[in-house]
Amino acid sequence: MATATSVDVNDSENRVEIHELTIHDDELVEFLSGFDEDRQGEAVERALKVGAATLRLAETSKDLEYVKREFGSMQEALESEIDEVQSDIEETFGDEGRVSRILERHFGDEGTLRKHIDDAFGEDGIFSDRLDEELGEDGERIQAALDPDVKGTPTYRLRRSLKEEFEAIKELLSEEEGRQQERRVSPGKGDDFEDVVEELLDGLCYGSAHTYRYTGEEAGELDRKAGDFVVDLGDTGQRIVIEAKSEGGYTEPRIREQMEAAMENRNADFGMFVSECEAYVPNKVGYLKEYDRQYLAVSLSQDEDDEIDPRLFQIGFNWATMRAAQVALDAGGDVDAEVIGSKVEEVSDSLDRFQTVKKKCTNIRKNADDIGEELNDIADEVNAHLNDVRAELSKAEG
Repeated sequence: MATATSVDVNDSENRVEIHELTIHDDELVEFLSGFDEDRQGEAVERALKVGAATLRLAETSKDLEYVKREFGSMQEALESEIDEVQSDIEETFGDEGRVSRILERHFGDEGTLRKHIDDAFGEDGIFSDRLDEELGEDGERIQAALDPDVKGTPTYRLRRSLKEEFEAIKELLSEEEGRQQERRVSPGKGDDFEDVVEELLDGLCYGSAHTYRYTGEEAGELDRKAGDFVVDLGDTGQRIVIEAKSEGGYTEPRIREQMEAAMENRNADFGMFVSECEAYVPNKVGYLKEYDRQYLAVSLSQDEDDEIDPRLFQIGFNWATMRAAQVALDAGGDVDAEVIGSKVEEVSDSLDRFQTVKKKCTNIRKNADDIGEELNDIADEVNAHLNDVRAELSKAEG
């Protein structure tokens, strides 16, 4: 529905003024909402022009079709009447009568009246010629008026408008692709790496007594957001805090600063500093390095273009749970300190081997399958030793 105070059309100045026009139409609102405010006036003007041109063509086509139908009906009606009159006369006056000959001359197949009708309404008649003049032969003028390749036609303007919209969409897509590329090489990609760490945590905690939650947006004991994930160990009640990092520039003092703040902020017993790749941390940190038996630095790949190795995260997580269990239990009673010390030493040796072989795996791609199998064996060995330590520590729980 549309309302307007007044509409003034000035032919001499080629101007239309619509005062206080208000239109209530869902489709029009949706259409105009797709344009910026500074382009909505132009869009309204273009819509009015296209609508007016389309209505003019529609009315012209409708009128011409109506004329054709009326003339066709008139011709059919006249021919029908002629046939009926001729039939009646034939029955009354006979085939050879004078009246019959007159009728034949005027109303027969070659009669003057029928000829006049054909001249007026037939295929080559006056009206047909007139329609061809108005519409062009076979509707050429209407076809030309709707040809999208003819400049100035409504369909040409519509196609141009659609092309502009498509170009704008392509530009937006190009900008978005650029932003995605920027995220791949900037700290903003940290959100994606947090998703990777969460997926690894989910796999390790599923079916166990351990639980985890994302805390990267929550303030902790220090009223800060330090500490991206917190893992609560179901068997000992201890807590591990995890920092997930996917950018470079981390020195050992900075790693210590980050982890000490995260552990205090989340009231954790042990911590994990998880880096996306080894290239983001100092060389002496490597794939795995423990600091003061309080937190562990773990790198999940050698370079940012390499795939994440979940075995590194699994080893780091098991190491963290072992250290957290040690914090929870007194080294006494049924706990054999020598067994624990021996196993921890074996784990350290295995981790050294793991890092050495991991570097070989990265540098010698053609032998990756064989080295990968050795890594799996070492990872199983490390996890078995850690499980033995956990089992020994669990004796104190009773």
